[in-house]
Amino acid sequence: MVNKLREIRFFKRVSQWQLRIPTGICQTRISLIERGFIEPTDEDKRKIAGALGMKSEEIFPVDA
Repeated sequence: MVNKLREIRFFKRVSQWQLRIPTGICQTRISLIERGFIEPTDEDKRKIAGALGMKSEEIFPVDA
């Protein structure tokens, strides 16, 4: 899976540890999603995008 989560977090200066608070997703899961080891659920995508003030499609593009 290709996603922009790490790049966006870096740009917004938000750590995985900080992102876990508004999303309720543990830091380990965020790391695994970010590195492409697991597929985020639709709920994960919604929570992460909301916490970063973005649309989920901007972070997790839909494959064509």
